[in-house]
Amino acid sequence: MTLTHLSEVFTLIAYICFYASEVAAQNLTVPSEVWRKPTSNLSRASLEMLASEAAAPLSKADISSANPDLPELVDVTSVYAILAQQDYYRGNTAWRTLVTDGLQAMIQGKTHFYSPVAELSSDVNYWGLTFIYAFRAYNQKSLLGHAVDAWNLTYSTAYITLDEEASGSGAGRNISLVPPANCSGGTFAGGVFYYQDPAHSNNTFINAVSVAPFMALSAYLYEETNNATYQQAAQHSLDFIINHLWDGKIVYDNINSSSCESVKGPWTVNQAWFVEGLSVWANITGNDTLTKLLETVVPSVATFPDWISSTSDGIINDHTRDTSTSLNGNQQILKGILVRGLAEARMRNPGTDLARYIEAFIFVQLNAVLDFSRAPAPNNSYYARSWDRSPASSFDAGGNVAAIDVLNSAFTLVSPSTSASDALKGHATLGAIIGGVVGGVIAVVTAIAVVVLCRRQRNATDISEDDKLSGADSVEPFFLRIAHNPSASESSKSGRVNEDARPHQAPLPAPASDETHDQSIGHEPIEVAEIPSLVQRLNNFLQGRHGEPPPRYDE
Repeated sequence: MTLTHLSEVFTLIAYICFYASEVAAQNLTVPSEVWRKPTSNLSRASLEMLASEAAAPLSKADISSANPDLPELVDVTSVYAILAQQDYYRGNTAWRTLVTDGLQAMIQGKTHFYSPVAELSSDVNYWGLTFIYAFRAYNQKSLLGHAVDAWNLTYSTAYITLDEEASGSGAGRNISLVPPANCSGGTFAGGVFYYQDPAHSNNTFINAVSVAPFMALSAYLYEETNNATYQQAAQHSLDFIINHLWDGKIVYDNINSSSCESVKGPWTVNQAWFVEGLSVWANITGNDTLTKLLETVVPSVATFPDWISSTSDGIINDHTRDTSTSLNGNQQILKGILVRGLAEARMRNPGTDLARYIEAFIFVQLNAVLDFSRAPAPNNSYYARSWDRSPASSFDAGGNVAAIDVLNSAFTLVSPSTSASDALKGHATLGAIIGGVVGGVIAVVTAIAVVVLCRRQRNATDISEDDKLSGADSVEPFFLRIAHNPSASESSKSGRVNEDARPHQAPLPAPASDETHDQSIGHEPIEVAEIPSLVQRLNNFLQGRHGEPPPRYDE
């Protein structure tokens, strides 16, 4: 049996064991009686405005690790990530110049993927994901090229391949890559070492913030390129996380490959990249087993007590983990990334119980940010890092970064014509009222049209009888035509994020021409008995009861 087959066996065993103990624990019922404000009445336009206003101060800030408000490189990459995501979700290019110019200025060579302090795989992978977000928003091939550069750097210096583990060395290490005898998780293939520089070639730590974002980056790159190398990397890294870091409730922080000892280190950011990567990969592959795993992961990380408020109100609260700096710690910035990952999972599973659960959770964070973190006017575009304590008293770039991840995610939950609470309930009350009124008007107009039709039919008959005597020109009858809309294309690629996050960009299908339509159905009058059915169909359409469009790729 080859090492590849062994890897597959260990992964299959892990899945079977996992589901034997955890599948019954899946619970996607929204705990409305416990969570604080899991709905919102804010419109899409209002939420977009809040997100845009929160982003505006960042456009004037120092976006670098030299800014004490952005203490880590991940915070710097997050600024560009959230601005690109905001444009992507809104379907515009408001921040295009700032994002693309800023990214190009910071990436002048592979060494610029690193921070000035250390050459870490996590930092390289953060850059890679940021370039992916920017590429999705602006469709510039150079941005995709930089994402590939980041991936290649990690792959060549820190990623463990099956072949390297089989040979016993590689991945830039001077150590054995064979798992020790006490390691029950099987192969280390798919793991990513924390350090990439030669000075740490003996370091044996593989941590979640290295392997999980690399898994997500691999999934995105496979989605864009269909390159089998990215496919294998995404799958193997996912297998590594499931076998070595996931304990059935959360993703652990790291594992020492030389001893197989793991460190729990519960942080929201570890869960964030796992949720995002898993949701992307499950969607691309159409793997129901992975989707079921996602349905277990999401409620688990959304209720884990180490980062959810002690009162169980559902608000993410990482300041208990920042033992040194508490409310101003870096984890307070990074918790927004968990919301970002959950938003991706929701968009790739539209109309499901999972999506509704995530929507409620995001609304809890939204209301907490607006009620507790947002500064009062006239500084109400400033946000504090904590979402359950005191509001901001001055501008803190880190606080705004965390808040924008929530604000961006929140407006994707609401269509342009509905409020947030309507989106969560799955129907629009106002839309139903308007649809009913319009439907009633249409019914009246249609009834009048029927009367006119009948009269014109009788008149036409009378005229025809008279024509036999007088030879006068006959009158062409008037026919109602059934509206024809072409069906959605079956040729679009599957596996892409559902486009409900970018409703402004989807063009309406062009109606068929009269000439083509006439040739296809002929001039056949509508029976009076069909009128109520047609009115009902039109009324249903106006009220939105016409199904959800399938996911599409942008070409």
